[in-house]
Amino acid sequence: MEQVSERFDLIRPYFDCEINEAVNRVVIHPWFGEMVAFLFGRDKIEQMACELKNVSSVEEFQYRFSRRAVRSIVEKTAESFTFGGLENLDPSTPYLFVSNHRDIVLDSAIMQWILLENGHRTTQITFGSNLMSSQFVIDIGRINKMFTLFRGGTRIEQYQNALLHSAYIRDAILEQRESVWIAQRDGRTKNGDDRTQAALIKMFSISDREVCPTLEKLNIVPVSVSYEFEPCADSKIFECYVKSQGQQYVKAPGEDFKSVLRGITGWKGRIHMEFGTPLNGFIRKLAAEDLDFNGRTMKIAEEIDRQIHCMYNLCSFNYIAFDRLNDSLQHSGLYYSEEDIRRFETYATEVISRLDGDIAALEALFVRMYAYPLINKQQYV
Repeated sequence: MEQVSERFDLIRPYFDCEINEAVNRVVIHPWFGEMVAFLFGRDKIEQMACELKNVSSVEEFQYRFSRRAVRSIVEKTAESFTFGGLENLDPSTPYLFVSNHRDIVLDSAIMQWILLENGHRTTQITFGSNLMSSQFVIDIGRINKMFTLFRGGTRIEQYQNALLHSAYIRDAILEQRESVWIAQRDGRTKNGDDRTQAALIKMFSISDREVCPTLEKLNIVPVSVSYEFEPCADSKIFECYVKSQGQQYVKAPGEDFKSVLRGITGWKGRIHMEFGTPLNGFIRKLAAEDLDFNGRTMKIAEEIDRQIHCMYNLCSFNYIAFDRLNDSLQHSGLYYSEEDIRRFETYATEVISRLDGDIAALEALFVRMYAYPLINKQQYV
C-alpha cells in the first residue's frame, strides 16, 4: 500500500511505516484501558499495551488485537453468530463489498473477523468524516484500514469529494489489490428498510459514463447482516419519530460516538452475516440492455437490494412485527411461539420507555422497523 498516490493522503489508511507510532499513541490513551477492560478484563490492560507497543504492520495489529476484540464483543453481546456465502468468494480476488448498514462499527468489523479467520485478507473500510471525533478514534480507524468519506459540504464540494472517493476505491481494488467495504447508503438504516442509494452506484463510476465495464472491474458483492436485537433501536426510532412529526432531526454533540459504544456493548442476540453472489454476470447482461446511465445504475442498486433482502436472516421478531402490522396471525405457531411474543413485547416496552413522544406512534415505528425485512423479502418469493 506504500505505493498509493499522494493525492489520497487526506483519506487513506495508515501505511505500515506509520503503524508503530499510531499504536503507541493508542496504548497510552485512557480510552484504550477502558476498551481493553471491557473486552478482556481490567487485569489485561498492561499486558495488552506491552504486547502491542512493538507492532509494526496493519496485519500484525489486526491479528494480535482486532480479531480478538471482535471475537470478545460477539462472545459478550450475542447469543449466537453465524455466517455463510464465503464459497462465492475467491481469496485471491479483491472485491467491493456493498453491505446493508445496521451498526456503525460492527457491520464491517465482523466481516473483517470472518475473512481473517477463513483465509481471506481483510478489507479497507469506508469511515465517515463525521465519526472522526478525536485522534484516538482516527488512529484506531486508520490502523484498521479505514479510509475517510467526507460528509456534507456545498454541492461543488460534494461532487469533488465523490470524485476523490471514487478514484480511491478504484485505486484500492485495481492497483493496491485490496478489497473494500462500503455501506449501501449514507448512515445506518433507521427504519429497518435496507435500500441501496443509486447515488452510491453513480459514485463508483462518476468519471466514466461507461458504467457497466467500470463496475464489472470492481467485483461488487452484496453483503447482508442482521442483528436480532438492535442496541441502538431507541435512538433510531426516535430519529424516525422526529422526522414523522415534520421536524428536522439534529444530532446531539457526541451522539455518533455514543452510538458506536452502544453498538459495541449492547446485547444483539442472534447475529448473521451472508455474502452474496458477485454482480459481474448480472452487469454483463445489463450492458446488453437499452438503458441510459441512470437506468443502469438504478438496476444495479435494485440487484444489490434483491440479494440483501433475500439473504437477510429473519428472526421471530420479524414475523411477529409483520403479523402485528397486518393484524393477522399468519406466522403464529410456525415462525414464533407465545414465548417469542412475550420476548418481543418486553423488548418493545424497554425500548419505547426510554423515549418521549406519542406512545402509539413510537410503538408503530418499532413494529414497522422489525416488519420491513420480511416485507422486503416477500417481494422475491
